[in-house]
Parts: sequence; C-alpha cells; structure tokens
Amino acid sequence: MHFNGPVVRPGTDADSVIIEVTVGCTQNSCTFCNFYRGFPFSVAPISQVEEDLKEASLLYPHAKRAWASGGNPFALSVARLEELAKLFKKYIPEANIATYGRITDFYNKSVEEIGHLRELGINDIVVGIESGDDEVLEHVKKGYNAADIVRECKKLEEAGMIYRVIYLGGLAGKDKCVQSALNSVRVLNQIHPSYMFLTNVSILPDTELYEEIKAGKFEESSEKERLQEIRALIANMDNRITVDTANASSSVIFKADLPEEKEALVAELDKFIENFSAAQEELLHRRRAMMRSV
Repeated sequence: MHFNGPVVRPGTDADSVIIEVTVGCTQNSCTFCNFYRGFPFSVAPISQVEEDLKEASLLYPHAKRAWASGGNPFALSVARLEELAKLFKKYIPEANIATYGRITDFYNKSVEEIGHLRELGINDIVVGIESGDDEVLEHVKKGYNAADIVRECKKLEEAGMIYRVIYLGGLAGKDKCVQSALNSVRVLNQIHPSYMFLTNVSILPDTELYEEIKAGKFEESSEKERLQEIRALIANMDNRITVDTANASSSVIFKADLPEEKEALVAELDKFIENFSAAQEELLHRRRAMMRSV
C-alpha cells in the first residue's frame, strides 16, 4: 500500500479499507490545523490507486466500507472522481466510499453531478465546517462563510448525498464560545447532516493560532466555557442528527441521537457543568496543552 502523506480519517471509519487518492489539503492555511504541514496538495496517480485496490481486494474482497484518503479528495474533478469510483467498485464492489470534502469543493459541481457520483458509490462525505459563525470562519481562514455552508449543504441534500459534519468547539476564544454556538445553530438548523463530530480545538505547535496565543492576539477559552458551548449547541439544535464527541480533544464523551435524547443529555450536561471544579479545569487544561496532534 502507498501512503505519501498523513492518513487522517474519522474514528468511525477506522475499519474501512483506506486508499490514498490525494495528499494534503487544497486550503492548508486554516489557523488551527497542522495535519498537512509540509504536504502540499497533490493527486495520487491512477496506477497507484489501482495497485492498492488490487492489494486490498486480496485481503478484503467483501469490504463494506472504503475511505478515499486525503485532506479533501472531493476537490478533484467530476471526471477524476468518476474514474476513482469505478476503480473502487471494480476491486471492492460491495464497498460504499466515504471521503473528506470542503464546502468550496462543491461550488463547481452541480446537483446532478453530485448525484451521479453518489450512484457510482461515493455516497458519504465528511465536511469540516468547524463553525457556522462568520467571525470565527474568517478568523481561522476557512475560506467560506455561513451562507456558503447552507447553500452547498442543501445542494448535497438535493443530490441525495449522505454527509457528516465536523464542529470544532473553542474556536471563538475566551468569553465568545456560547454566542458562537448560538450563531452556529442558526446554520445547523437549516441543514440536515446525518452525523456531527463534535470536537474541540487544541492549540497545536506549528499553527498560526499557536503563534497568535504567544503574541497575545488570541486568548484560549476555558474548559468550562467549552462545556457551556457544547450545552448551548445541543440545547438549541432542532434537526434530527447523531452527535458524537468521541475524539482525543474532548473533555466529555457522549454519543446521542437528537431530538430523542436531547432533553436527558442537556440535563446531564447541566449537572456536569454545575459541579465542574477548579481541579478539573486545571487537569483538563494541562492535558490539552500537552497535545501535539489530534
């Protein structure tokens, strides 16, 4: 198998057949991210992809899930994605194909084209929206705004594409997280992802956000405020969705189906926040400060 760049995928996709189709991310300038530093965006040769799929087919001929690896492979042209989808189906025909996509990747793809790719097997896209707050999105250099998120996610929905989103708590900084969650909810309640990875930012070395903190230009939110942000988000979401916080940067772990479990979850979060101690704050902050990757 060939891997020329970092393999980044959601925890839920750990058991997928992982095939590199791109390296790096087309944006690669988000201020909080160090995943692809030193790995400019490039496209894996079709010959490499086919060789890896042949190898995978010998071990997992009946695989049900595949992960097309790279920072945002959905940035590729429709023609290239179609070629890849057909290759995946040739060698692991029973597998549904999931991958990462940025909001900007959907700009030049029509509803019909996205629907066509879904029919070919690329039928699950993970989108790191991170926030629905325009001020936050601009500050961390995501390259799009809240209106873009709503418009492009609705395009995915019209095409029948399953998609999951990533929300990155703590990005707004000290004393701004709860309001940022409320701003984000106005976006989230207009779209219909099937799943949300509710993660939390850790300030990692070799990132612009790390340098901003050193220069006194950004102040990190407390652990308690991050919990309050999560609570505000959950309490105000109206859509039917599974919310999952199981990741290395979380200080509270749960997986809940909304709206069925919303009331009980909010009550548990309220209890946890009410009893949250200074010792817990210090311990969790120290743990987060020691992180070098997520």
